[in-house]
Amino acid sequence: MVSIKEKKTVDWKYLSLIFICFGSLLLFQIAGTLEIYIYRVIGDITFLTYHMILEFISVVICFAAFTITYYTYLKNHRLRLLIFSSVFFITGWLDFFHAMGYNGMPVFFTDSSIAKATTFWIIGRLVFAIGLLTAGIIKYYRKATWSRVYFLWGSIVLAVAISYMVTNHLGLFPPLFIEGQGLTNIKIYLEYVIMLVFVIATAFYVRDYYTTKDKVFIIMAAGLLVSAFAEVAFTLYRSVYDIYNFLGHLYKIAGIYLISRAIFIYNLDKPYMDLQNAKKKIKIHAENLEKIVERRTSEIQKVNEKMIQDLEYAKKIQESLLPPKELKIFGVQFISEYIPCERLSGDFYGIYVIDEENIGMYIADVAGHGVSAAMMTVFADRVIKPTGLQERTLSIEAPHKTLDHFYREFNKSQFPIEMHVVIFHAIYNIRNKILSYCSGGMNVLPIVVRKNGEVTTLKESTGFPICRFGDLFIPEYKKGDIRLDKGDRVIFYTDGLVESFKNNTPFEQKRLIQLLLENREETLEDTNKKILEQIQRAGLEVKYDDDVTYFIMEA
Repeated sequence: MVSIKEKKTVDWKYLSLIFICFGSLLLFQIAGTLEIYIYRVIGDITFLTYHMILEFISVVICFAAFTITYYTYLKNHRLRLLIFSSVFFITGWLDFFHAMGYNGMPVFFTDSSIAKATTFWIIGRLVFAIGLLTAGIIKYYRKATWSRVYFLWGSIVLAVAISYMVTNHLGLFPPLFIEGQGLTNIKIYLEYVIMLVFVIATAFYVRDYYTTKDKVFIIMAAGLLVSAFAEVAFTLYRSVYDIYNFLGHLYKIAGIYLISRAIFIYNLDKPYMDLQNAKKKIKIHAENLEKIVERRTSEIQKVNEKMIQDLEYAKKIQESLLPPKELKIFGVQFISEYIPCERLSGDFYGIYVIDEENIGMYIADVAGHGVSAAMMTVFADRVIKPTGLQERTLSIEAPHKTLDHFYREFNKSQFPIEMHVVIFHAIYNIRNKILSYCSGGMNVLPIVVRKNGEVTTLKESTGFPICRFGDLFIPEYKKGDIRLDKGDRVIFYTDGLVESFKNNTPFEQKRLIQLLLENREETLEDTNKKILEQIQRAGLEVKYDDDVTYFIMEA
């Protein structure tokens, strides 16, 4: 049994060829059976009238097809068009000489005769059949760069040469029809050859239809089949004026019409139909464009709102990891500011209690901004802050060991190779007043402003950034120590405080130090207000392009 998926629909276009074959065979069978009743010789005047009409229709169709193919070649340079143009030119030319030289017609260069007309006929049909077969053998999409002028002049020379030879040297050609006897064997054999060439050519155009499913190739194949049956009629006539000869001319006109129709469709109708269909599609798209834009805009807006909502959630999570802006631990006062240039920041900091004598603090800057940088802050906060006895012991011992631990943990992760963190970590012991610190590639150094007006920076430690170079390099982090007296202040900050405004920075380092010195007797809150005022004035003129983060510690 054949499954439903295996069933194939019948292509009815193939059936048209079968119909032509069986219909024509039936027609000739009926003609042969009823020949004694229907066969007759048409009067020469009447036949010549019909013959002239049919032949001139053929000539007009041939030269019209020649014109179309000759000028269309400039547009697509298909080799078939060159072949078609030559075939139709020569065929139209020879058909004209055949009609003018038919027996009973007035003198056309030389006397008209059956032999002259029949010779023009058989040569014209041979050229037509062989030319269409040659075009069929050539792939329909094959291009050519040859000049069409060469083909035109070649066709003219060949057509004139044949006309001259048949008109003036008819005796060089074998007799094809003998008055009183009918067709000669060579004429009948040549008609069989022409029939065979038409049938073979039909197969090539059916092949093209099978490949492309373009109906013009079926129309072309149908025209060739009809032309083949025209040759059948021309093997049966016994008088050049009889019913078989007339039937053959009708078949010839039908065949050449179908062939030229296929050429017209492919080279004239089809491009305009394609253009018309394209215009309809454009019109439909234009009419629906506003709706499509509205729908797409709505979809994008919904996605954007969802992303913004997710970013707001991420922002809240990130901010929840930060300490309060104003904080006092064991008599040590802290004040901080966190100004992201986007919804999510790449800067982060932490201030936390290690034990009853030690306070830990850090400030860091992740490469980039946005979600990836925010995720890194969560990871860094988890690694740096001690959560168990082992981590607390590690933090108490020294900040450089914390950064060494951070570097190793970072290299175990699957963060992108281009992502890195610069960090400054410190631990303050409230009993001995020592601030131990270590830098992990931080490009700006914390500034110490003492109560007595002395200014210094925490420059004894310069370390390697936290990055995924663990397979190539294991850095050695070294700590520095500084004693802080009561009232001494330290500002920890990222480079956004002094570089985020490019040509209009809120602070040059000298200006920042001057502001801290001028306000060292003021409260920490008042000093912070002065810094914020400077940032806000600069921010009115130039947009932030980096996060601004800092915190100030007062011993």
